[in-house]
Amino acid sequence: MHGSEHGLLDRLELAVQERQAAGLDPVPVQLTGIPGRYVSSEQSSIVQFLNGGPGKPTFSPPRPHERGVHGNPTLVHNVETLAHLALIARYGDHWFRGAGSPGAPGSMLVTVSGAVGRPGVYEIELGTPIGQLVMLAGGPAEPLQALLVGGYFGAWLPVQVAWPTPMTHAGLKAVGGALGAGIVIAVPASACPIAETARVVRYLAEENAGQCGPCVFGLPALADALGELAYYGAREGAVNRVATLLPIIERRGACRHPDGATQLVRSMLRAFPADARGHERTGSCAGVGRSPVLPLPRDEEREWDFR
Repeated sequence: MHGSEHGLLDRLELAVQERQAAGLDPVPVQLTGIPGRYVSSEQSSIVQFLNGGPGKPTFSPPRPHERGVHGNPTLVHNVETLAHLALIARYGDHWFRGAGSPGAPGSMLVTVSGAVGRPGVYEIELGTPIGQLVMLAGGPAEPLQALLVGGYFGAWLPVQVAWPTPMTHAGLKAVGGALGAGIVIAVPASACPIAETARVVRYLAEENAGQCGPCVFGLPALADALGELAYYGAREGAVNRVATLLPIIERRGACRHPDGATQLVRSMLRAFPADARGHERTGSCAGVGRSPVLPLPRDEEREWDFR
């Protein structure tokens, strides 16, 4: 969690104290909030921060499981995985496999937002179709054109493709998507997916660690090219300028931050070719003028210092 989330840190600290008082934790538990930058939650960033350095990704190898906190092998897990492990230890693997499918057993937490009736966090069985998940969240609040699945390192899926797709790694991979961070955002037909992607890529470019070429030069150039396509357009070759930057940026960074951004843009070009070419030919569309759908952290909540 980010160090700025004081309320959450206080509640977790109270829970740790209660467990210690009850003698439930033979191993001491220490809570630490990380800087509020996007790249600070990457596993090597966390390790470097806990070792007294800046919350930035480090080049690998070594990976944290080889040499991590204080030079020791370090296991990095998210809370949902640890919760599943605790339940499996308590009830057994047969109980866990009672949900989901043989190839993708268990459940997962999914954050659903955008143009749905009841945005929120939902626990679903793995394999639940995305359309069923949207209906669980109150159904579409207005006609939909696409869903962004997996978060900002995920992929755009046209609504007709996404609706029957099961929420599993294999099911999403088959249609060009990914489970990613377990986030599904329903985007209405009145929005502009080109402008929505441009906003996110600009944010990701600003959130880079500032320590390798793909982040320092590549992502800002990609954000500029996308912004030109989304908000100005009517310029020959605008789509090609975006596409040409992608292979230059990919697989060259200290972490997957630039790769995640290019994956998002690739999926946009694949899911909305007509929209992209329309912007290139005639300029921005009516959807550019509506309120943004994809959420971004408020500027005042960002922590720009790396210690």
